[in-house]
Amino acid sequence: MATSSTKTATKTPKKATKTATKPAAKVATKPVATAKAVAKPAKAAVIPKATIVETVKPVVAGAPIKKPELIERVMAETGMKKKDVKPVVEAMLAVLGRALTKGEDLTVPPLGKLMVKRTKEAANATIVTVKLRHPNNVGGPAKTGIGDEVI
Repeated sequence: MATSSTKTATKTPKKATKTATKPAAKVATKPVATAKAVAKPAKAAVIPKATIVETVKPVVAGAPIKKPELIERVMAETGMKKKDVKPVVEAMLAVLGRALTKGEDLTVPPLGKLMVKRTKEAANATIVTVKLRHPNNVGGPAKTGIGDEVI
C-alpha cells in the first residue's frame, strides 16, 4: 500500500512539469507582430483639476419655532394684543397649509416664493417638500423711481 501512494505522488509532479513546458514552447513559436498590426497606445486624457466655485457653509438648525412663540413674535413686531393676533396667525397658517397641500405655489413678498417640489400621501399626514426662494435684500432699500436718489 505504501508503494502505491508513492507512485501517485511521483506521477503528479511529472504531469505538472509537462503542462508547464508546453505553453512556453507555444509562446516562443508565435510570429512577431508587424508595426502596422500593433495598436498605438491611446493618448492619456487630460483631466482638469476641479475648482471650487462656491463654498457651502453647513447650517445647523436650531430649535423649531412653535405656534405660541410665533404669536409672541408677531405681537412684538406689530404691538397688537394677543387676543387680536392669535386668530389672524392661526387663519394665515391654515390658509398656507391648505394651499401647499393642493400643490399651489405661493408668492409672499416679505417671505419669498414657496414652490411645491413633491407631495406624498402618508398614513396620517400629507408630506409636502417645499422650496423657498428668499430675497437677499429683505429690509433693504426700496426700489426707487426714475430721478429718485438713494442715500
